[in-house]
Amino acid sequence: MPKFILRFLALSILCAGAAFGQQGSFGQIAYGGSWQTTFTLINLNPTSAATVTLSFFGDGGSPLNAPVQGFGVTSAYTFAIPAGGAQNVVLASSDPATTQGWASMSASNGPVRGQGSFRFVVPNGNGAISEAVVPLTFPPGTTLCLIPFPQSNPMVLVPFDNTNGQYVTSLAVANITGSPQSYVMEFVDQANNTLAADTLGLNPKQHRAFVTTAAYPTLGGKKGFIRIHGNTTDFSVPTVLGLLSNSTNAITTIVPITQ
Repeated sequence: MPKFILRFLALSILCAGAAFGQQGSFGQIAYGGSWQTTFTLINLNPTSAATVTLSFFGDGGSPLNAPVQGFGVTSAYTFAIPAGGAQNVVLASSDPATTQGWASMSASNGPVRGQGSFRFVVPNGNGAISEAVVPLTFPPGTTLCLIPFPQSNPMVLVPFDNTNGQYVTSLAVANITGSPQSYVMEFVDQANNTLAADTLGLNPKQHRAFVTTAAYPTLGGKKGFIRIHGNTTDFSVPTVLGLLSNSTNAITTIVPITQ
């Protein structure tokens, strides 16, 4: 058998094997106040149940005891998804204060795919509900293969829109690694002119969420995109989520673009 075919088969086995041990993340969770988060996870393995653990972390990076509906308060919730089946996990609380953070997902016997959705009860909206989706994201190069193909300049791109009187963009960033990270952020307009720049330092598992116009007033009335540069040593990037709200408090998700 030709050597190139043997190499292809070996790589195929490694790539298939990656589906059976996964690490993913959700860049933002919120519950209490007017918020509720629902995870929807699907086991794509048609023959074996998948064992899944959702781990919750607060802004400071410490484990977060979150209220899992039907289970109780825990910082790590482990459950099984039947072969070819799905599972919903809801974080809900009657506490008037809102708690936020992020979540990691580990799965065996997958592959497991899914999303989370924020449900927000609009204040003074006669019970009106707004929802946005949180994608389940994977580190670059690890979704399909055990052997990643690292990039010399890993980064995440996030569009933003702060058009006066219409939209405001918020950003959530979490360090999913076990070491401190510094992420260079560049805010540019649609003509690639720099509007603001900063370095975001995050300790292991730490999470930061902010309204872009509050943190960087020069972004008021502007639209463009954000470059968040990853670590060029280990090629890691943060898990990131953007939320776009309009003047009626309705929200939608801005899905990041991973290079």
